[in-house]
Amino acid sequence: MATPAERYDALLRWVEEDGGNLNPSIEIYHDEATKGSFRVKDSCSLEPDDTIVILPLSKSLSFLNAIDAHPEFPPASSPSFLRNGNGNKDYFPTDFLKKVPPHVVSRFFLMQQYLLGSESSWWAYIRTLTQPEHMANILPSMWPSDDVEFLRGTNAYVAIQEIKSNLKQEYKQAMKLLPEKYSLEYTRPLYHWAYCIFTSRSFRPSLVLPDIDSLELPCDMDDFSVLLPLFDIGNHSQSAKAAWKTDEKTQVCKLRTRQAYPAGHQVFNNYGLKTNAEMLLGYGFILPEDTDFHNDYVHIRTRADPDAGDLAASHIVSLRPIAHPSSPVGRSRLLNPALTGCLPCFSHIQDSLVAALYESITKGADGTDDVSLTDIMRGDIPANVIRSLVDTLGAKLSIDLEELEANEPEYEPVNRNQELATRYSEQCKKVLVDTLRSLMTATG
Repeated sequence: MATPAERYDALLRWVEEDGGNLNPSIEIYHDEATKGSFRVKDSCSLEPDDTIVILPLSKSLSFLNAIDAHPEFPPASSPSFLRNGNGNKDYFPTDFLKKVPPHVVSRFFLMQQYLLGSESSWWAYIRTLTQPEHMANILPSMWPSDDVEFLRGTNAYVAIQEIKSNLKQEYKQAMKLLPEKYSLEYTRPLYHWAYCIFTSRSFRPSLVLPDIDSLELPCDMDDFSVLLPLFDIGNHSQSAKAAWKTDEKTQVCKLRTRQAYPAGHQVFNNYGLKTNAEMLLGYGFILPEDTDFHNDYVHIRTRADPDAGDLAASHIVSLRPIAHPSSPVGRSRLLNPALTGCLPCFSHIQDSLVAALYESITKGADGTDDVSLTDIMRGDIPANVIRSLVDTLGAKLSIDLEELEANEPEYEPVNRNQELATRYSEQCKKVLVDTLRSLMTATG
């Protein structure tokens, strides 16, 4: 069996076949804590604007590969970096490709390549991924039920149930469009594995593919995501200064650092501004709180959006005031980030949530149409409306806190998943307690 170092060496050689490379000052470092990561070699360093990875887009994997050169799809649906073909002639049935959502097709294509083994054009990449038999430790949605129970009472627990339900329906509907022979190898566990790989490692096409707008795609450009081998090894740091850029002429995607790294230090990517709930569900980790930064938010859904099926469709409340410098995710989601003079009772709450509740409370009342978001957040509204807002928010958050406390585990965590879930749940409790405390500052 090949060692991690041997698999990563094979990955590098495979990327180099099409003109890609890893900066010679960087190595792929493997340990139990970080698994695969980029690290500056001894006696080397990185400077701002140095390139970390150059990846030919011919090595990417997505829905586009599943339909590339397919006779039932227009030639213009294939980007130029695929138009020479990738050797894939074993297409899924046309009905499947046209009727199944593109993000689901992408997962089935990854499953196909995994099942092909060494015959797959992507085998050097697939060998470096977490394998299906180790799926229980990839993402919370795949954790054993005993581990998931440690999240009961949190946003994440509810989201996990929705994810599982969605995966069940996606797989069921997709398999209806495949011949019976596929059921022997294209199993539900393998589909779950493909979901985990795309969820934790993929990129939006609009961010990394050139001329995506010019393609005659059978879907919207971001209805699927793209795997970028080697490029995706970089771990996340909220403070990392990194940039992705695609060269349209050479059809390569480059990952650059915008900061210096000394010898022996890990080189990070930045996955963007995401809450710990989103980090936990999408990547399987959370970011710790310190004096200069926190990433702890509780997601709140309102009746105005009863069918919201993901955290992105919700509002957030924050451990610290959202406008505080240590709350970058919160600040990024404010409708009016330049607002000053916010009432202290609303300081931990996303302004969109306060505005949505205001609309609900004052619906049909005279003289409310001309009230601005600034007026609401500063309290330049009737005192009885402020009180109604505070009472409504307090009631909702109190229920959430009671739910969290009622579901505290009866025994201590005994593995990594349970320890992670416990830390996350404890931070959620702190968010709710501190936000409720801020609501108590309301007067009038």
